[in-house]
Amino acid sequence: MSATSFTTRIDSELKSRLEKIARFEDRSASYMANQAIKALVEEREATHDLVAVGMKLVEKDVSISEVEIDEWLLADEQAPFPNAKLER
Repeated sequence: MSATSFTTRIDSELKSRLEKIARFEDRSASYMANQAIKALVEEREATHDLVAVGMKLVEKDVSISEVEIDEWLLADEQAPFPNAKLER
């Protein structure tokens, strides 16, 4: 994968914190910033993909009730995700 330069402004305190972490991990601040940006981009792409899937399901009248989602969120970590139902 090729690399390119990217210039940005960063808060002085945040830069100091980033440099401290980079020294601790024996990495450059540039490497750490690249990893952080990569993680952010991947997380946002995944979120956008999930929203797109959700919107397609809504268009097809497929849903999971609020009660079922609440119960799942409060359940044990091993609880299966509720099944979607066709609302007609």
